[in-house]
Amino acid sequence: MFGPQSMLVLLLLVVAVGGLAYVLARQGPPLMLRIGAGVLAFALSSVFGMALVNRFYDYYQTWGDLVDDLAGHHPGVQALPPGGGKNLKTGGVPAKDGLLVTTTFAGSKSKISREGLVYLPPQYFQSQYASARFPVLELLHGSPGEPEDWQRGLHVTSTFTSMLNRHEAKPAILVMPNINGNAHGAGGSQCLDRPKGDRNDTYLAEDVPADVEQSFRTDPPGARWGVAGFSEGGFCAANLALRHANVFGLAGVMSGYFQPLPEHGADPFDGDAHARLQNDPLWRLTNWPAGTKLPAFWLMAGQSDRGDVSDAKLFHSVLQSHGQDGPLVLIPHARHTYAAWNPAFPKFLTWATDRLGVPAQGTAPTPKPGKGGPARPPGSMPTAPIHEIKRS
Repeated sequence: MFGPQSMLVLLLLVVAVGGLAYVLARQGPPLMLRIGAGVLAFALSSVFGMALVNRFYDYYQTWGDLVDDLAGHHPGVQALPPGGGKNLKTGGVPAKDGLLVTTTFAGSKSKISREGLVYLPPQYFQSQYASARFPVLELLHGSPGEPEDWQRGLHVTSTFTSMLNRHEAKPAILVMPNINGNAHGAGGSQCLDRPKGDRNDTYLAEDVPADVEQSFRTDPPGARWGVAGFSEGGFCAANLALRHANVFGLAGVMSGYFQPLPEHGADPFDGDAHARLQNDPLWRLTNWPAGTKLPAFWLMAGQSDRGDVSDAKLFHSVLQSHGQDGPLVLIPHARHTYAAWNPAFPKFLTWATDRLGVPAQGTAPTPKPGKGGPARPPGSMPTAPIHEIKRS
């Protein structure tokens, strides 16, 4: 297929850059022509680099994906002034399509403040669910990355809404925080607390859940909360679920790993062996206390990535030794890319929302007053800080 990942695209770019280089090398063309050729050659070289990255990660799989991203054809954007969410309690377009909310999670314990996304399913705005509490899935991106990767790379809102319409999943609130505050950096944080740095574990497992519970009609963190991620986010999901089994009842790991990695060649624990073991999901699972409730796990890997497959199978075998025989999904002819995660993610949503259950009817009290102001009535959106609402 002649798509963004095609070798033909790369060959055409090579030919174009080569032709322009030939023009530049000649002495004959006028100065302005040579300047124009130089600018175009630079631009094409940049496009060639991006095409190589896209071919490796499978970020844009079709020309439509690329055009939609460049043109901003994601869910429609509606500006929301402070307090404007109170007009969106029930009915209207959100009751059909749901809402993707851009908001800020401010951590009282971690002292971290980062923007993230929250997807409210259509049922959140339907009158029959006006007093219901919703289960929650916290979704963790990879590194380098940012919360929007769930939307751009995995089309999370359209996928989930379509599944809800086909009754292939149950309603839940999807929360997409920024796991490391470093959207474009080369290295990640692995969602760890650092003695002399960011307390990402505390932020993701304590602050974000507390903020979400305060701001939306959700079940309290626990059995009806789950966490999932891909790549580094998969490691984070496994680690957070085992470290905070009182917060997350299940975990989904897509192409993740199960032991902490060095960061830029350095030990992220500064030689603290105890801290390393406490953040080693494989070690924690192997030494899980008998009689202690274990979060349910859903594992996935691209079958063409031997490392991911080996890691997933090893972790799965330890789960089985604890009497848990959850799914291990292998995607044929796929590697550590979105081409593997796209077909896997709907399978996870079906499994996870089935375990989390339907929204609990008639149980949502009025949210308590927070530091930001008075209590909000059930069904209202948080009054601050919201920057925009995106219709899904």
